[in-house]
Amino acid sequence: MTDILKINAADNVAVAIVPQKAGAQVNIDGKSIQLLQDIPAGHKIALQDFAEGENVIKYGYPIG
Repeated sequence: MTDILKINAADNVAVAIVPQKAGAQVNIDGKSIQLLQDIPAGHKIALQDFAEGENVIKYGYPIG
């Protein structure tokens, strides 16, 4: 089972399928990301640093 899901190739966030603990290392698209806080199931995980005003892309579309 996949614990983290990137829904669309263009997305810059992924979704936690199961709860994730702070400090965990997750691998998405060959990239290792260390989680800085607990992530509840269904919540987003940033796959990049975001500048102020930069769009969050989920499902291949900007969501905010």
